[in-house]
Amino acid sequence: MIDFVKVRINTRGTAEQLRKDPFFDFRANDVNADTGEDHSGQRTATVRNLEITLYESGLVEVTGSLHKYANDGHHNHDQFTFERLCQTVREVSDLLHVPPDLLSLHNVEFGVNVALPMLPSQFLDSILNYRFKLPDVRTFSGRGHLKQWVHQNYIVKVYDKKRQYRLSANILRFEVKVMAMAHLECVEVRTMADLLDKGKLAVLGGLLSKTYDGLMIGEKLHTGQMTAPERRIYEKGMNPNFWRDLPNRKQRTYYRTKFEQLVSRHGGLMRETVGQLISGRVDFLLKSWDVLPLHIHS
Repeated sequence: MIDFVKVRINTRGTAEQLRKDPFFDFRANDVNADTGEDHSGQRTATVRNLEITLYESGLVEVTGSLHKYANDGHHNHDQFTFERLCQTVREVSDLLHVPPDLLSLHNVEFGVNVALPMLPSQFLDSILNYRFKLPDVRTFSGRGHLKQWVHQNYIVKVYDKKRQYRLSANILRFEVKVMAMAHLECVEVRTMADLLDKGKLAVLGGLLSKTYDGLMIGEKLHTGQMTAPERRIYEKGMNPNFWRDLPNRKQRTYYRTKFEQLVSRHGGLMRETVGQLISGRVDFLLKSWDVLPLHIHS
């Protein structure tokens, strides 16, 4: 369920210990091509897909996907279970010579890959907005597209894993990228050790489902069996700009309730189906291992 992380280490002596470790190949980040002079004072090494950066101040910063790291840096389209997460946290902890409770989290992505009974592109096309905000749409070099919504402390992402990795299965990714850890104050996720707490991950799963509830889904329906008032609400609701232009929360809530009732009554329950798949996938990933490993750092 956990993917990208940004981790910082302020433990005295860690940067120097890593710099001297022959396993890492640290290189200067900003070298003058003519003089060979290092302007930044920063040095970075890459292990699989993780980037480890040493700063002159002694700060160490690690960024990358734990899920990809578990797959030798290649991909993150399979199922990243709680068991695999625990094993990966231990590997990264050993790699850095720092216990998980001293690996401070500053960004974290959590989400799930779900197999849909439809093409992921079909579901993506049905998403009208998130909390009435229109999406930013991006593509993966012609291999599917992504819809995202950038907020002050977090980003919501939905994208087509099937086309991104040319998979045979209809895999959709739904995730939240936390840009400021204040967004997770209620969960108290502060270090990599907190990612080994199944109870906290379960709360993250609940937050993921709550975030999904903020999406407005509009299925393409035949309007012949609708009444005239229903048809007006449906046609307005399928126009993304209609929601953007509503003047206040009361009207947005009123029309959203009417629109979603209408889509549920006449449609194929796409919203409900995908929501259940997301919550079910969270349960599966957390139930993959009922007992934490006895030793997290050696």
